[in-house]
Amino acid sequence: MVVDKKKVALRFGQNAGTYNQEAFIQKEITEELYQKIISIDKNFDSCFEIGCGSGFLTKKLKNHILDSYAVNDLDSSCTHQLLKENNLTFIGGDAEKIDFPQNNAIIVSTSALQWMQNISVLFQKINQSLNNNGVLAFSTFGLENFRQIKGILNQGLTYYSINFWKKHLENEGFEILSAWEWKKDCLFKDGTAVLKHIKKTGVSGSNSSSKTWNKKTLQAFNKEYAQYFSNDINEVSLTYHPLFFIAKKK
Repeated sequence: MVVDKKKVALRFGQNAGTYNQEAFIQKEITEELYQKIISIDKNFDSCFEIGCGSGFLTKKLKNHILDSYAVNDLDSSCTHQLLKENNLTFIGGDAEKIDFPQNNAIIVSTSALQWMQNISVLFQKINQSLNNNGVLAFSTFGLENFRQIKGILNQGLTYYSINFWKKHLENEGFEILSAWEWKKDCLFKDGTAVLKHIKKTGVSGSNSSSKTWNKKTLQAFNKEYAQYFSNDINEVSLTYHPLFFIAKKK
């Protein structure tokens, strides 16, 4: 699937007001990655963050960065308040196209790298912008993420296995220190509630917002969702499948 990053930026911007409340899984992922980062070292001289969004990780990590903290996102619509309240350098634009700051002690990212089109080239770029023994810490999503939506609509991002990511890290000059994953089924009233949840977190990983929804198509979607993905009390599930990686430049 080719990602239209202008639409990605637009949808995140349109739903910035509901993201903080609705993105409970992203908060859980961020906390887990943050705890792992500070278990490696309490402080880093410099940091570059790819896809900072509204700043879940930035706000936690900023007190552990001694010198410079640069953040990136597609645009500043989600980051305005974050930049206003913190001493950060903002580098806007597509992470695959912009120039990275150099000599970083650590590069971090949460729930963003799944949007990238060429992982090998991105990892090369990250490796070149880290200092000797610099650390890359990130989370992304695995094969079963949003599997229910993809199963019904046959739309969505292409997600990869943990071994896919490990292979690309190793091929591009990284030593993997830690790699782990988990899955969590979140429960909702019906398929419509699932769609609303995805919309409120910014961008549908299924691109379901490109589908023409009306009463008839929504009823059919709810029926199929309940048929295949409901429990004994008629709640339906949506699977999140985060992957986590801590790697060091060789």
